Amino acid sequence: MTFQNRASWLTAKQSPVNEVKPAPYTSPIANELVIKTKAIALNPADVAVQKLGILLEKYPAIVGCDVAGEVVEVDPSLSDTYQVGDRVTGAAFCLTIRDGKYCCSGFQEYVVLQAPHIAKIPAHVAFQDAVVFPLGMDTASSCLFSDKTLALDLPRTGAAKQHKTLLVWGASSSVGACGVQMAVQAGYEVIGIASQRNHELVKSLGATACFDHSDATVVDQIVKYVEGSGKEVVGAFSAITSDSVLDSLCEILDKISTTTTISVQKLVSSVAPGAEAKASRGVTVVTNFVPDVKSNGFPVAIWAWLKNAMAQNSIKYAPPCEVVGKGLEEVQQGVDLLAKGVSAKKLVVLI
Repeated sequence: MTFQNRASWLTAKQSPVNEVKPAPYTSPIANELVIKTKAIALNPADVAVQKLGILLEKYPAIVGCDVAGEVVEVDPSLSDTYQVGDRVTGAAFCLTIRDGKYCCSGFQEYVVLQAPHIAKIPAHVAFQDAVVFPLGMDTASSCLFSDKTLALDLPRTGAAKQHKTLLVWGASSSVGACGVQMAVQAGYEVIGIASQRNHELVKSLGATACFDHSDATVVDQIVKYVEGSGKEVVGAFSAITSDSVLDSLCEILDKISTTTTISVQKLVSSVAPGAEAKASRGVTVVTNFVPDVKSNGFPVAIWAWLKNAMAQNSIKYAPPCEVVGKGLEEVQQGVDLLAKGVSAKKLVVLI
């Protein structure tokens, strides 16, 4: 069967608009399949690539990191797991160029997905809901479970509760929401830091306590709470890019270490590249920034867990999606809306 592909193209570096044009169709190779895209989720990375001209060198280019759709072609290496017609969500590796083609980027009608970064979607779950996960899961898991970052225990069904606490700043963001749910389902107590208006969302994901990031006394509030709980602190996860957040987390961990008897790992894992340089107060800051997911073993476990969690209704589709258009022609409108700032929701374009 011949497939006619189209994509939303960035025709030049820092081009203010995407243009919908034909794009080559690429068949899968080992450990790959191709989907007919049904939903695309938008991410701050999409805005940054377009507005700042970072990460990509070859133009015209296609970006996009989160997709969901129906399988149309499967390499024989995956034929025991996936079949044509399966409904899946997956991470689109938009920095991958093969034979000069952006075949793995999300803003197109046919996308090449790479195992293990694929999960089947149950029949009762809409594409627009499942598409909120891929980049958030990969980013959060790289910060939580990699042996180069916090090296936490992996999430699993029925994980025993641990007498250990993780701090998550930016807990209502896409990456933060994924991190909260994975940590909770690995047995950790999670303390979420987010806007006051998003606390109910964060608690619905399993966080034990929430604190308002805008409160001038938030550092001391968290230190007092941790001291009262008596639980070991395994570190902190900064799910948003902010120097001030890194400074606050370093201060929190240092104060727990120096003013309480609580055992604490003075380690912050951040989504921001270059965050290591922002370490202070004897606290180490690390960043993994996703590329490690291809060389580290944890993604196999994470994506298997995600598939099972969706099937067992043990995961929240968070932050909730907001459909902002239908068709590739609406992608630019969605990117522009995201650039203006959104809170506790994931913008989605249906295809």
